[in-house]
Amino acid sequence: MSTEEVIKQAYATARNYPDLAQKLVEAGIQSYTVEVSSSTILYRLANGKTLLHAREIEPRAIATVFDETDTIQAIRANQQGKTDYPQFMEGIAQAGVRFYDAILTGTNKRVIYVGIGGHYDETIPIA
Repeated sequence: MSTEEVIKQAYATARNYPDLAQKLVEAGIQSYTVEVSSSTILYRLANGKTLLHAREIEPRAIATVFDETDTIQAIRANQQGKTDYPQFMEGIAQAGVRFYDAILTGTNKRVIYVGIGGHYDETIPIA
């Protein structure tokens, strides 16, 4: 199975975000960046290899100022199963998140949500 197929399967079978993160680690993903307006994802693997996953979607509007409280609210709603991934993406866009980076290796595994004027870091609870 190709890395792309393993990634697709990880998204299809993950129970929650920590489970998805663990599956991506097992697929060899070390980090990835999601561009919120286009949902384009750049996956980074070992040895400098990358995979780009671009989708043909209507660009999502991003609020012009980052709001940490709204960002956290969108994250928690998704973690609690109150929203699906498209609703999560819309929520963080409305909170002013332009992109987020997920760091899946090392001792400080985290997601960093970045917008104009601020950012929010959240630890990923995986081994």
